[in-house]
Amino acid sequence: MSLAMYYRLRSVIDSWDEEERGKAKVIAGAIGGLLAWGVLLVVGVLLAPRYAGLLLPIGFLAWVVLVVVLIRRHLGARPRKPES
Repeated sequence: MSLAMYYRLRSVIDSWDEEERGKAKVIAGAIGGLLAWGVLLVVGVLLAPRYAGLLLPIGFLAWVVLVVVLIRRHLGARPRKPES
């Protein structure tokens, strides 16, 4: 009985660790996406200043899509493990 409770508690704690790692991956990806967007914006303005006004909203939308994909991938619903 106590062994079953131990494994149950252990699986709950492991799922918390997975969630924390997922949150860290989402934050790191979002910050990396912002940095990449900033670099591409600067390069785009230097190479094609005529289209600088388009780069800002398009880049922002691409960043939002990236963050949504990261959230779904790392924090989305996971299939439950069958309890035994």
